[in-house]
Amino acid sequence: MQSWDSVVETWSPTSPHARLRAYSDAVTARLVDTWVDGPRTGTVLKTDAFDESVSAGLVPLLREKAGAIVIVDVAEAVLARGAERYPDVRFEQGDVRALAYDDGAFELVVSNSTLDHFDDEATLAAAVAELGRVLAPGGTLVLTLDNPVNPLVATRNRLPGLLRRLGIVPYPIGVTCGPSRLRHHVEAAGLEVVAACALMHVPRLLALPWLRLRGSVGALLACERLDALPTRYLTGQFVAVKAVKR
Repeated sequence: MQSWDSVVETWSPTSPHARLRAYSDAVTARLVDTWVDGPRTGTVLKTDAFDESVSAGLVPLLREKAGAIVIVDVAEAVLARGAERYPDVRFEQGDVRALAYDDGAFELVVSNSTLDHFDDEATLAAAVAELGRVLAPGGTLVLTLDNPVNPLVATRNRLPGLLRRLGIVPYPIGVTCGPSRLRHHVEAAGLEVVAACALMHVPRLLALPWLRLRGSVGALLACERLDALPTRYLTGQFVAVKAVKR
């Protein structure tokens, strides 16, 4: 996918988007740390190497959660940048809709905002099924998607071309689904959903000024307490599920 290669090749570590990566990494890492008991001796599959190509990503945490890490992506430049940053991790080219791994190959699968870049929900559902196929019995899937219930995310997703031209969103935007549809697709893949939440409750328009002034994500992380409220899916920018394969 040339578009993702282009994003990585033009990425600036001092851009506003880079500041937001620190927030995103911290929130997602805390979610995985909470939901995944560790350490485990098996192999974790992480979909999408973009995080690790432009920031710390999840590798520091995943090293504590599994015996080995495999990260799969379709974009060559993204994989190359990630491999430079983490030479001890296996970065492999592959499509999440048709993974070149045996059934039950992974004890843990982490897919953070990967499956929300396809053109239709049927393709998203097929990718969820594929993640379920490569997950071992007793294994855990942690999956996050853009949250269309959040009004700001819904508006953004209706204007992808305009927002990319304005530089507000640097990457391709695709279809996603809310908490009920996500649960449906995960259960249809033969997995049992054991937890669900929303995350990243501070909109980027507020998070960016804070990060410019303070540089710390601590106060932003404190806002994750909003997930305890009935309005969590209105404020969270992502929807997340934890599922197990019985």
